[in-house]
Amino acid sequence: LDLSIENWTTIKFLDDTGEHFNDEITEVPNNTGGLYMFSIKCKVITGITDYPVYIGRAQFSEGQNLRKRVREYRNKFARENERPLITKMFKYWAPDLYLSFIPIDENDEIIDYEKKLINSLLLPFNTEIPDQEIKQAITAF
Repeated sequence: LDLSIENWTTIKFLDDTGEHFNDEITEVPNNTGGLYMFSIKCKVITGITDYPVYIGRAQFSEGQNLRKRVREYRNKFARENERPLITKMFKYWAPDLYLSFIPIDENDEIIDYEKKLINSLLLPFNTEIPDQEIKQAITAF
């Protein structure tokens, strides 16, 4: 699987108010699993586009799929403080959040690729690093 960003689909996650899903949410497949990444699009400095902040996975099962999983972030985690960093992501950047996703059919591959990406990217809202192939990042300030 080629994980180049050109192979991912990117959509605006929420509308301009940050309150409702963008109509493009229907482009996220509901018949497969895959990986997804939230990014913040910078509108202040031209030339800087996306700042990735979180990567996750959606395994495919009777009760779960890629679209259902990404919708859970707005419906659950953005409103409850169950996952404080995710809540903060929505509180401060909801109108500027973009979602990139890549469908993957095999659940084992989904887990492996997510682990590799999290260990490689060390994104600020991924609090757990699976199998810690590298040391946990420590905040400098």
